[in-house]
Amino acid sequence: MNYLLNEGYEDNIKVEKGVKSKIYIKGKAYEDLSYCAGTLLLGHNSNIYKKTLKKLSAQNISNFAMPNVYAENLSNLLYKKFNKYFEKFVFCNSGSESVMKALRIAKAVSKKDLIVSVTGSWHGSLDQFLFYPNKNLNPKNTCDGISNFYKNNLRFIPYNDIENSRKILERVKSKVAAIIVEPIQACLPLESSKEYLFYLQKYCDKNNIILIFDEMITGIRTYEGSVHKKFGLSPSISTFGKCIGGGAPIGVIALSKKLMTKINKLNKKVYFGGTFSGNSLSTFIGYETLNYIHKNKSIIKNLNKKSQYIKNEINNFIEKNNIKVKLYLFQSMLRIVFTKQKIKNRYQRDFFEKDKLSNVSKFKKYLFENKIYYPANGILFISNETKMKNCKFIVSKINKGLYKFFR
Repeated sequence: MNYLLNEGYEDNIKVEKGVKSKIYIKGKAYEDLSYCAGTLLLGHNSNIYKKTLKKLSAQNISNFAMPNVYAENLSNLLYKKFNKYFEKFVFCNSGSESVMKALRIAKAVSKKDLIVSVTGSWHGSLDQFLFYPNKNLNPKNTCDGISNFYKNNLRFIPYNDIENSRKILERVKSKVAAIIVEPIQACLPLESSKEYLFYLQKYCDKNNIILIFDEMITGIRTYEGSVHKKFGLSPSISTFGKCIGGGAPIGVIALSKKLMTKINKLNKKVYFGGTFSGNSLSTFIGYETLNYIHKNKSIIKNLNKKSQYIKNEINNFIEKNNIKVKLYLFQSMLRIVFTKQKIKNRYQRDFFEKDKLSNVSKFKKYLFENKIYYPANGILFISNETKMKNCKFIVSKINKGLYKFFR
């Protein structure tokens, strides 16, 4: 009997352990293409992770529910990692929580309640964002139990669509506390989104709106450390997590120097407390992981190289065999889109994929039968433990599956 009520448990897939590039289900090994939704950049139970756990025990590090040197060490490392762009860091326990606190800051500074979300972005299971945009971009509930306050204080603008975003923003700009966006979206990783991001930044600067980048996935996984750093953008707030925690739950709210100057002048007080906020276990593991990645820059470089190999091999196969799909890539974040139509955002992706969902389901089942775990959301990751032989195996099985179901 299963007494656990949680998302994801209806498909009878229950993971038992993870070793390097593989997860184990009912004793069988599967090549993992999720890595805890992109969290485990170094792989399952990496050497650095196991060494860090030994250090935790040897140094008698416990949880304290009070300020600790380990959170301070991690904040100092992040300050250097982002070239001193961010002045303050707040630690919490998840991406959802970091977004929640980022919004709290934005509302405190602006004295406004309206939040603008860019379509296609995922900001966690917050009441504020458990809506989807209908064809007119009005918010519709994705589940019950959500107050109308959040619906009434949410607007959507279309990703990678400057003109229609401008039209919507012009109608509400005086009421907006913040615009929040995944700068490069996991659901459609397009580097061509750069122009749109600069538009958002310019609009926010002109209209005194706080710009929040949700870099929960792209943070650290991007070679430069973040999308904002890679493109030279200037968000007021960025949220990070996943890779920074090295396998431990963590969320990070990073506040720019410019915003901190404004907060100090306004003398704003915002509460961030929590028993496990900035806890020593997560921040110690986070520091050891991030410090290792920071010192070994070849890790991200090789990860990107292997991801590019996968993209090239699959897309070349697709072209050669006239298969109507395409694999998109941003650094080491991949997503197969089941259409050859030129698209620029998730709305267009979903429109062209809707008639292929049955075959997509069969494709995923085929891969599972061939010892590859293809995540339900379709966002694919590899890790430092995904060696070239693993990449070739992945390419071979994906190509066979695409040929079988989409040619």
